[in-house]
Amino acid sequence: MRSPKDMQIIQIDITNACHHRCSNCTRFCGHQVKPFFMDFETFKQAIDSLQGFEGVVGIIGGEPTLHPEFRKFAEYFRDSFGVEDMESRLTEPTGDYLHHVMKHFSFKSKRGLWSSISKQYYEHFETIQDTFGLQLLNDHSGAGSHQTLMVTRAELGIPDEEWFPLRDACWVQNMWSASITPKGAFFCEVAAAMDATLNGPGGWAIERDWWKREPAEFGEQLKWCENCSAPLQMPKRNANDEIDDISPKWRQMLEDIKSPKLAKGLTNLFDLSAYGTPEFSQNANPMPWMYLEHQGDRIGQKGANYLKPHSVATLLELSEGTDATVAVQMLKLNAPEKGAVVVLASNDVHIAVLERAEIPYFDLRQMDSEAIYAALAKTRKTEDWILHTKDFVVTPGVYAQVANHVFNLGCLYLIAVDDKPTYAQLFNMRAVSLDHEADTANLRAKYPTEKVVGVQVNLDTAKMIRLPRATGCSAARRMVLVPPTQAPEPQSAEAAHA
Repeated sequence: MRSPKDMQIIQIDITNACHHRCSNCTRFCGHQVKPFFMDFETFKQAIDSLQGFEGVVGIIGGEPTLHPEFRKFAEYFRDSFGVEDMESRLTEPTGDYLHHVMKHFSFKSKRGLWSSISKQYYEHFETIQDTFGLQLLNDHSGAGSHQTLMVTRAELGIPDEEWFPLRDACWVQNMWSASITPKGAFFCEVAAAMDATLNGPGGWAIERDWWKREPAEFGEQLKWCENCSAPLQMPKRNANDEIDDISPKWRQMLEDIKSPKLAKGLTNLFDLSAYGTPEFSQNANPMPWMYLEHQGDRIGQKGANYLKPHSVATLLELSEGTDATVAVQMLKLNAPEKGAVVVLASNDVHIAVLERAEIPYFDLRQMDSEAIYAALAKTRKTEDWILHTKDFVVTPGVYAQVANHVFNLGCLYLIAVDDKPTYAQLFNMRAVSLDHEADTANLRAKYPTEKVVGVQVNLDTAKMIRLPRATGCSAARRMVLVPPTQAPEPQSAEAAHA
């Protein structure tokens, strides 16, 4: 066994709530009638207790992003532990988010996140990028194998002289992590999860240097090993089966806690007489990120869909001299299937055209840009991404590029199309920079410089590339957009550039 001080990672389990019910989960997700959610004071104690630990501190669940105070936790974590790792922060749009995460896989920041990519992961995307230099992601779309954990050595008749060497060489405790739950600190993360699930007595006090204990000091916590079959030759099962292999004693313990997963028939009674047969083996590849044979399987289509824009609303601003009839025709032709369309107008002619076309609008003569943003914030149809343009009706090719990339929800993207003098700004209503209020006429003023990103869409090659920062800043200052060449010509050249 190892002292936690010698571990590469120590985990903080902030919840055991999860949107998955994986087979043989190390957190026994699905067996809890009521999952726990760590309170903020306990989380602060956990972070503070680990000051001086030289390894990585991980935030894990269940699914940690389901915690209702995830952002608050992450901000305290960022401000109190580890170092900044700007290299790992995603700002440039990418069509392959997993490649970005694996490319920047590093223990440098000392802050890690273990996640299976929930919808809430998307909502917290900016906070995650700003906080966690290390991410272990697995949306469980790939076929990963989980070893049976819920069999006791007593039922198998393993004597002390055989058991203790096996227990002390357990791959979980020797290769994985100690853990903190709301009930205290533990020498092993599986022991911590058992205590939380089976209503155990709790762990050590969450105090400075608890993690310096040596194995000789583990004491009563070693009793949890008696209920764990991780050190033994046991069967493995596809995690996506959602079936737990259990022994008769474990069945009784799960009945005692009124396990929902047991009640639903999502368990398989392990044949104790089969133990020791050649078909079973000890876990030969125990590192927590190595469950999958192919690391490219960590994010499948479901996870990828979570990460890409869920909707894109269009905010089209019309200048005084713009031909509103032409703009409406182009808008109807090119508007995306998903996402609202709102027009900003400033004269009676434009408004009359919009009303006839039944297109929602804001009257710029009656609302200033801050009031417009406040109105947008109250509209559910605009709660995700907004593509704001001026006189330039975005074409389907641009929408397609936006839909197929992962963006940082905390960034303001200034989008150029091909080599034309046409720009749009793409922003997300969840951005921390826009927490309280914003001015749609000067959004850039709300964002830090590193979160203003210039990109160019090339419709011929179907690529989106990042522009040099100077170019992006220039685009932000200009934000005077003219209709694309494929649009019908306005009434006069003067009107086009008004």
